Amino acid sequence: MSAPQVHILPAAADAVPLLLDEIRRTIAGTRLPLLGFATGGTYTAMLVALGAELAAGRLDPKAFVATHLDEYLGFAPDRRGGMVHELCEACPPLRDMLSRGTFLPVPHDGSDDGLRAHAARLQRAGGVQLQFLGIGRNGHLAFNEPGTPFESGFHVTRLAETTREDARRRFAPEEPPHEAATSGIDTILQARRLVLCAFGANKAAAVRAMLQGPETTTCPASVLRRHAEVLVLLDRAAAAGLEAGAAAP
Repeated sequence: MSAPQVHILPAAADAVPLLLDEIRRTIAGTRLPLLGFATGGTYTAMLVALGAELAAGRLDPKAFVATHLDEYLGFAPDRRGGMVHELCEACPPLRDMLSRGTFLPVPHDGSDDGLRAHAARLQRAGGVQLQFLGIGRNGHLAFNEPGTPFESGFHVTRLAETTREDARRRFAPEEPPHEAATSGIDTILQARRLVLCAFGANKAAAVRAMLQGPETTTCPASVLRRHAEVLVLLDRAAAAGLEAGAAAP
């Protein structure tokens, strides 16, 4: 076990070329690697840039398989507000991959059989080689809210109110969902490499708890310190709460 590699960037936009390089290296090093994407504003710029790279032929959409972390219950791939819908809107080539069966979506019905089948499908695809992650204000990973056991696999969870509030704008004028199907913490830790991005002052407390607080289910992201291959990219605002020496500038 080694400490996460932490880089503080001048601005969130500076993460985009680094994230694309992570994808390029993974594709170059593994035949048909499985890439796990994350949603939310943290990754929108990267997904748009990835779409441009794929559309221009600088990256080959047939050179990798895609999946993602979580999905709101009842949100089919074409339903606005859902995770698959967001990914395909930001990066249209993923929609073509979905049609071809090389984008493996988290089942939106949340059934036990469906989630078990999805986990098995990811294993048959070789397991996730590169997983992108964000962190919630309360320290959640994917939709693993505080208190989620570290041993959890794919499961249905009830969303914390802070998580629902952060998602309110994407669902307005409707209410945000209360439940989602999500990768478990153990599922996330099985990926070969993890890359987590956090930007903005509202993530500073969670980032500090993740990197410098105790390892506890109160901050699910603190478990990432168990993983041997973790890269954390922060802007200066998200890194503001860290003690000196915690990261490379």
